[in-house]
Amino acid sequence: MSVLQEFLTVSLALVLAGLAWAFLRAGKVESPARRSRRGIEINGVLRKLLQHIQMHRGMASIILNGDGSFNAKLKAKQGDINDELRVMADKTPAARDLFVGAPLERIQSDWEMLRVQALQLTVSESFERHSALIQQVLHLIADVAERSQLDVGGPVPHALSDMLWRRLPELAEDLGKARAIGSGVAAAGQVSGVDRIRLNFLVNRIRSGLKAMQAAISEDTGNRFGGEAHQSASRVQTSVDRLLQMIESKLIAAERPNLSAATYFSAATDALEVVYRLYDSASAGLARPKGHRETVSAFGAVRTA
Repeated sequence: MSVLQEFLTVSLALVLAGLAWAFLRAGKVESPARRSRRGIEINGVLRKLLQHIQMHRGMASIILNGDGSFNAKLKAKQGDINDELRVMADKTPAARDLFVGAPLERIQSDWEMLRVQALQLTVSESFERHSALIQQVLHLIADVAERSQLDVGGPVPHALSDMLWRRLPELAEDLGKARAIGSGVAAAGQVSGVDRIRLNFLVNRIRSGLKAMQAAISEDTGNRFGGEAHQSASRVQTSVDRLLQMIESKLIAAERPNLSAATYFSAATDALEVVYRLYDSASAGLARPKGHRETVSAFGAVRTA
């Protein structure tokens, strides 16, 4: 073999090796759409964790205000929270690049301390401790959303991402706080001046949150959220308005509230469920492959194409 042939053979081998390396490396590069779907999946689990901790806060408020009928439900809810934390722990190794630091470890540690001390705290201590833990989950949802959208040309517009992973969870948390405070008031059968102020503040915040939600939904002209989400947004408005009327008439305006804690807790939970259905349907809409389209017929049916 001549020197030229040897040179060409070596050159060809290097080129082929380079192409093979480039091909393998390209196979490992995650597309913006795939990264986005991974973030949506993680935030779906965090959403469930958030919902369970919010319910635990409300149940603890009822018990600490003198109604022991929720003791068994509180214990069961602790099991739900532990289950969701285990699911998150299983997903953590594949999601480290979407986390800043080690937030899940702190959430797990703080939750365990709260779980053990839940019924040894005062009403205000319980509310503050639960709310601080919930803020950690909210921050983690926002971080995951941001980090899963960092790719240039990411598939989720900022306005929709902001509405879904920041504004909507904030609205849910305002409702969760109103559920916890109102449930405690109903359990105690009395409302203090401070409770009236706090509830009135939350009612105003919730109404502002509803307006922001509707504005964001109306801007979704490309129907990225999907037809089901747009239908859910209308139901959120109706359900939450009904709850706000109950808060104003049965709790804020009442001299001595004559409303059972179970009745109010159930009504507030129903409103929150509708908000979370919107969250889930909008998340599913954004996770659908590009090119998937939905339309809503005149009879309200959702059609896909």
